[in-house]
Amino acid sequence: MHAAGAAAHQQQQIQALKAIASLVEVDEATFRLLLRSHEKPTIVAGRSGVLWFKKHTYLTSYDGFVFLYRADRACDFRADAPQALVVDAKAVHIPFA
Repeated sequence: MHAAGAAAHQQQQIQALKAIASLVEVDEATFRLLLRSHEKPTIVAGRSGVLWFKKHTYLTSYDGFVFLYRADRACDFRADAPQALVVDAKAVHIPFA
């Protein structure tokens, strides 16, 4: 594989933190990369967890998979996806995650 092909292949690799069926948990940088890969992504934003362990939870789909990112603080993804449709959910329930 030549150098340009190797670099392109390297850029296409995504690091998953956890995967369950078609749900893939990723870090913030990877989630932002996925948003930039879409012209008009959909982002589901809500809170998940129990009692005082609630986290800000974000979901988007890409190539048949659902990608999940959880954070202690709210995130603003407008710079990465200015055309995104953001769905505000009261709560996000993710079994076994």
